[in-house]
Amino acid sequence: MNETAWLDRVFSNTSLGHRLLERLTPTNLRHAFYLISPYETSVEHVEDVPNYNAEVSAWWLVFLTAEFFVLFLTGHDDRFALNDSITSICAGMLSQCFKFGGRAVAIFLYVIVWDNWRLIELPWESPWTWILCLFFQDFMYYLGHRAVHEAGFFWGLHTIHHSSEYYNFSTALRQAAIQDAGLAIYDCLQAFFIPPSIFLVHRYFSEIFQFIMHTSLVDTMGPLGLVFNTPSHHRVHHGRNPYCIDKNYGGVFIIWDKIFNTFEPERHDDPPIYGLVTNENTFNQIYLQFHTLFDMLLFKGLTKDLKNEPIFPGIVNKIKSAVYPPGWAPGVPVVPFFHWMSMVDPAHNVPEPEKPVIRYDPPVRIIVKAYVAVSFVLLLAIFFHFEYDRMNLSYLECGVKIAFFVATMQCFGAFFDGRWYARYTEILRCAGVLIYYAVLMFDHIGAGTHRLFVISLHVMAIAMWTVDIIVEKCRKPTKPAKFGDVESSKQCSISVISKS
Repeated sequence: MNETAWLDRVFSNTSLGHRLLERLTPTNLRHAFYLISPYETSVEHVEDVPNYNAEVSAWWLVFLTAEFFVLFLTGHDDRFALNDSITSICAGMLSQCFKFGGRAVAIFLYVIVWDNWRLIELPWESPWTWILCLFFQDFMYYLGHRAVHEAGFFWGLHTIHHSSEYYNFSTALRQAAIQDAGLAIYDCLQAFFIPPSIFLVHRYFSEIFQFIMHTSLVDTMGPLGLVFNTPSHHRVHHGRNPYCIDKNYGGVFIIWDKIFNTFEPERHDDPPIYGLVTNENTFNQIYLQFHTLFDMLLFKGLTKDLKNEPIFPGIVNKIKSAVYPPGWAPGVPVVPFFHWMSMVDPAHNVPEPEKPVIRYDPPVRIIVKAYVAVSFVLLLAIFFHFEYDRMNLSYLECGVKIAFFVATMQCFGAFFDGRWYARYTEILRCAGVLIYYAVLMFDHIGAGTHRLFVISLHVMAIAMWTVDIIVEKCRKPTKPAKFGDVESSKQCSISVISKS
């Protein structure tokens, strides 16, 4: 019997419950740990390679939920936060939206190189080709991962992944939207001899495997850590302690770090403190995704010191500021590695983390947290439907859905940052959703139970935040209050909702 045949007797085959549960199979669980064989995954054509990310996504939700419960029940609830986790998962959703473009660019270029300039044509059905690609793909991942840390503005393609001040499974999903397109060069280096379909299989599983690296629940793994990447090794990679900077780039194997002297074991007497050397202090999704890239390309070379002297004098130093390592300044020694420069001492000028650790966590009213949590669950459901149906959607429909995702994520960020305009933008977003559904219903689709449910939720949201704003205006606070600030909310009594 099919692994999921029983679902057909319980759910409609188009329901979200059916679609998620049909992916909770032993096979997909095995895939989440890269436990695969050449015989089950080797195919001749790229279009025959399944979207393995989508297939294991239901298990990722199980892992996330289980980890949160374990951390909470064991007294480690300080290892996760609602605002951080929602921001991370939203980044993962956004990155998948752009994989439709980003990954397509990489595989499109890969196929061009393979078709026109391959040096040898290894047989796609050979296990030896599959095994060779396993190692070569991981080595290319090491190079690409190291490049996005050291090769100047490439860091702007990766910053968001390190912007979380927590380390849990949700952090694994905090991915950059355009990183895959930017790193297509490292994918294409394999195209001279690795068939595209075999490359894509390992590209998927390399990414999938690294999800399970992002947890604090697993200690060192003994002899396995001599060869393979482990959660302990990757915790060092995410640390902002001086000894953690630019270390442990490996994906599946840690051997590349040991060969190129970038390996550093976790120190239990100095555990990694997570985040960036200078943390972002915002939950604004678009800002987190793109601002470092623009800063390094346009503004870093213009920075000045406390004496108002340029840190990067002259045109040459200004160019170097964009292509040399992010921590570089004139006079800091560097050495060449591959096509970029690497700092001799990556920890140069990196301060020790503050003690006690201070995380960015603006106070926000309970009603705001509850509202965003419920809205996030709805967003997640809509996103999963989008992922299932996207190949059948027009470019216009895809664009509208992605715009909805981005607008919703931006509103979440505004709420979590306590911005005064959060309620206003949320009302506008909800109004946009109502207009969208009105067009659909009056055009050709008509009303459906699930559509009426979504519409009713957004109508109630508009009413709730409108009342909240009116009550605030009627209360006439003596001084402007930052929306979401608990103390200001108490002082000004800005909302009757918070009293309910």
